[in-house]
Amino acid sequence: MTGMRVMDLLAIPHTRVVGFDGIHGRAVRSISTDSRTLSKGDVFLAIRGEHFDGHEYVLRAHEAGALACIVSEAWIRRNARLAEGARLLVVKDPVTALGDIAHLYRLRFTIPVLGITGSNGKTGTKDLVAAVLKTRGPILRTEGNRNNRIGLPLTLLALRPSHQAAVVELGTNQYGDIATLCGIAMPTHGLITNIGRSHLQRLHSREGIADEKGDLYRALPPNGVAYLNADEPLLRGVPRRSLSVLRFGMARHADVRIAELELDGNGRPRVRLFAPRFVKGAIEISMRVAGGHVAWMAAAALAVGFSFGCELDAMRRAIASFTGEQGRLQVRTVGGVRIIDDTYNANPDSVIAALETLAAMQTEGRRIAVLGDMLELGAVSRAEHRAVGEALQQLDIPYVFTLGSHARSLSAAAAARGRTTQHFTDTAVLQRALVSIADTGDTILVKGSRGMRMDEVVAALERDLQPADGD
Repeated sequence: MTGMRVMDLLAIPHTRVVGFDGIHGRAVRSISTDSRTLSKGDVFLAIRGEHFDGHEYVLRAHEAGALACIVSEAWIRRNARLAEGARLLVVKDPVTALGDIAHLYRLRFTIPVLGITGSNGKTGTKDLVAAVLKTRGPILRTEGNRNNRIGLPLTLLALRPSHQAAVVELGTNQYGDIATLCGIAMPTHGLITNIGRSHLQRLHSREGIADEKGDLYRALPPNGVAYLNADEPLLRGVPRRSLSVLRFGMARHADVRIAELELDGNGRPRVRLFAPRFVKGAIEISMRVAGGHVAWMAAAALAVGFSFGCELDAMRRAIASFTGEQGRLQVRTVGGVRIIDDTYNANPDSVIAALETLAAMQTEGRRIAVLGDMLELGAVSRAEHRAVGEALQQLDIPYVFTLGSHARSLSAAAAARGRTTQHFTDTAVLQRALVSIADTGDTILVKGSRGMRMDEVVAALERDLQPADGD
């Protein structure tokens, strides 16, 4: 944080202040939510989660040199004696207070803030856009998946005067999340990657998802810029006419148009694009990340880069060298077996995209799909799992391993279409079965919702397939 003082914290809604006499002018080094990493001069904010309560560490934070602690009214009513001697800013909800502080801090900066959301590919798109914008100067970007009411504010509080732009990811799993996050970040630019079938348990339908994601466009200022997936009909009427709109995708009217797309033997796209508003002739890029969907990420990144004045050759180099993040279609070979790690998360659209990538890969051995439950699908869970199994009929993937209670219907549908299937309810049993059948030349895709911990399956494969010393 830069330039924030204790007196600035008093601008957020609060119910009382304890022990702030004489420190109003003191500089706030940062806002910390972890007493273990807190440094002297930080303000400690006590957050209550599912498995922890930061209020239990208020005294530890005070003893470690916290400038002040932000606590809830409900907690202080029950624990007034425990907090004696600490400097306290008491609020109704510390998470809301964190957002309020981040909002005030963000308003100190006049730089462009690009918000990115979508059902699939938002993290990869965010990272690729950030790589492109870095070609023209320092930027701030969301690290990892810090895209919620805690992660987004902490990202914004890392803004520095040297940053020329910020690229922030906005996540949602229920109505109102995007509007809340936009109220904190005040984006000037907005990009929605696509509308898929994620979080149907609370958002109910693709139309509901489009409405929730569309709040990003609605939050933009009158002179804002909206980057629009030209291939998504549910988004076409959302951006207001006052906004500047740049379209990307395969549609003929796209400002950055994907004209040709092919995957090499490792599933990596070679893409040919046209952007006649910005450059003459074709833009050809070979990418290092697997998956045909990556072409849309590249088109989106180019649209953003062109509007920010980035130089084409620098953007092309940034896109061509992009390697993505762990757990997102990362390909590596262990003991002669190629493993596709796509374990970060899963919904019906992303699973089918991953299966299509696996089917497009050249392999000397077998193609094996290892699929865990897709969570948060609500009443349509069985139908969506079955639909993924049915989609395998069109793909050259003969072996399917499934894990979890929901994936049983996926396994049954795949078996009915001639696939060799095995279903598991125990991760350790699945791991042993995979290791026992994996053979040199095989290609194994591992994917499932984050709650299924499919990364443990990848870790087991990498560990147990590793050649012994001297082999």
